[in-house]
Amino acid sequence: MTRNVFVFDPERVAIGDCASFPDEIGVGERPFHVEVGFGKDIRTLRMAEREPEARFLGIEISRKKCVKFREKVARAGLRNVRCYWGDARKALAEMLPAESVDSFTILFPDPWPKRKHHKNRWVQEETAALLARILKPGGHIIVATDHDGYRDQIRRALSGAGFEETLTLDHVPEDDKSLFAERFERLGETVTYMKWGRPNREPLP
Repeated sequence: MTRNVFVFDPERVAIGDCASFPDEIGVGERPFHVEVGFGKDIRTLRMAEREPEARFLGIEISRKKCVKFREKVARAGLRNVRCYWGDARKALAEMLPAESVDSFTILFPDPWPKRKHHKNRWVQEETAALLARILKPGGHIIVATDHDGYRDQIRRALSGAGFEETLTLDHVPEDDKSLFAERFERLGETVTYMKWGRPNREPLP
């Protein structure tokens, strides 16, 4: 099972020791998609089953959820999925090469609604710059949130990093449905689903 699913444990393996990860998963050779904060959802597994030629990485800070994810991948017999347990910012900054990812998906990240906690929000100027470095030209980012204030911050951060908002919906499409999306739908709460593109441009130096 360990050959099929890698959970990088920050207590035992430094991120710097994972430099072989891009080669191991075939980054650069095939489409590569990353989901940040998959939680209890199986969206990434659905996509991996549907696109066996592509490669998928789930990043999650909860060890328990990563272990569950690994078990689901193993039961499904998928060989094109990996999981990273730890801080997504460090994974993006130190593990993924420039212009290596075709898409990022970030569904309902914690909005940290109190002003004093806004610094903990995942999508900020710093992470937007990381996404811009790692995303391939022509790639895209999918973000969904139920918090208006966070939605506005996401827009400022991504537009400031050079991304263009290409789609906005007040619901989450079926392919991207998550447990949170289903819950908000049942409760009749408003959500914002956004797709952001990175314009084609000259490769980064």
